[in-house]
Amino acid sequence: MKRFIAALVALTVIAAPQAAVAAAPTVTLSSTTVLTTNGRTALTYTGYMNGESFQQDGIVTHANRQYAAFWDQNGYVNISRRQLPSGAWQNLRLTDYVTSSTDSHNTISIGISPSDGTIHLAFDTHSSQFRYRRSVAGLATSTAWSASSFGAVTTSLTGTSMAVVTYPQFFAHPDGTLQLAIRTGYSGTGDEVLYEYRSGTWTYVGEFIDGTTAGNNAYLFGIEYDNYDPAAPLLHVTWTVRETSDASTNHDLYYAYSKDKGRTWRNNAGTVIATTGSSPLRSDAANLKVWGIGQNRGLINQESQVVDAGGVVHVLASHLPASAANNSNFTSARDSAVLVHYWRDKASKVWHQTFTPFLERSARGDIAVDARDNLYVASGDSTTRKLHIQTASKASGWTDWVIRYTSGAVYYSDPLIDHQRLKSLGTLSIFAPRYGGSQIDVQDWTVSG
Repeated sequence: MKRFIAALVALTVIAAPQAAVAAAPTVTLSSTTVLTTNGRTALTYTGYMNGESFQQDGIVTHANRQYAAFWDQNGYVNISRRQLPSGAWQNLRLTDYVTSSTDSHNTISIGISPSDGTIHLAFDTHSSQFRYRRSVAGLATSTAWSASSFGAVTTSLTGTSMAVVTYPQFFAHPDGTLQLAIRTGYSGTGDEVLYEYRSGTWTYVGEFIDGTTAGNNAYLFGIEYDNYDPAAPLLHVTWTVRETSDASTNHDLYYAYSKDKGRTWRNNAGTVIATTGSSPLRSDAANLKVWGIGQNRGLINQESQVVDAGGVVHVLASHLPASAANNSNFTSARDSAVLVHYWRDKASKVWHQTFTPFLERSARGDIAVDARDNLYVASGDSTTRKLHIQTASKASGWTDWVIRYTSGAVYYSDPLIDHQRLKSLGTLSIFAPRYGGSQIDVQDWTVSG
């Protein structure tokens, strides 16, 4: 059995070439709009409370409107929307809850239910009590837009305790079901649990990744459905494992997928190995590891994942290049970390790795895909305060990575891509906090290639 699994998880290492870059998509700036000039400037962990890679989602398109959320300087949740392609931002300031946090983990995530048009906000939680509110039904498809359309802040979805949670991530099944994955517990000892929203009600599905048994925790690169077969969408999740609260103990790339909305889980070979609730995925199980990345490699958690139209799973990670020596000083290791593209071929189930030459350093990037399955990365660098856009073409097997844009030294924290807008409308839209934190830009790029 071990030989069989190993054959299916065959590994291919590719170095990004310097030639053939002409095939990689180009980008042309069409507009930059200012989302706010009053963003919260609290700074921890080399990032802001506005713009962190694990926000799923911080900016998102639904029904030809784009939504973005941010904290203002006074500690209030704000949600803005605009009519695409070029409408003005309309902002709502929700003043019945105020945060005192200066912790950049305490971001705001937006979820939109396709089935009833409710807008869901989860926010201000880092190993602490859950905080959540949702709108009235139909708000996402209505011309109405007022703070009174949002209900009160609550600390539970189902009446059960959510006292120690972090990293809320919303995602929707093609049938309209909205789901939420969230970590319970702490860095170095935590689990991932799953909730589901239908017909105006949340239900608890159960724990789907167990980290506390092994004394570690999974950090998700992402969790989302593909649309390769609309009649049978697959839910894909990738993660790295951390052994302690020290980021230097991050290691390896793990993968699983589900055919039944996260009730049961399969490994890379397609074998059912876990059931949510009763026998969850073990965070560091050997038969879930698809690429070995050692500890002390400067591997940062929670960079990005996307699934293309062909069902190919793409993961953006960053860590030390293969030739670099181990470094147990995480901050020092990050100074030499480069962006690395991992991807799983759907037909063969083989995982591939491409080292890019692009330094990542102290921020994290976001990877997204267009309708032609070309790839785009928006990456920050909190050391240089510059924002980069890199692209690669499907035609090259995603090996022709090239930088298409570098900003001036004005941006900070993690840029966020509106995945849905790029995939469905062909515009690369990037949420980009400026250095100092108060101004947040949204850049819109026309893509071609």
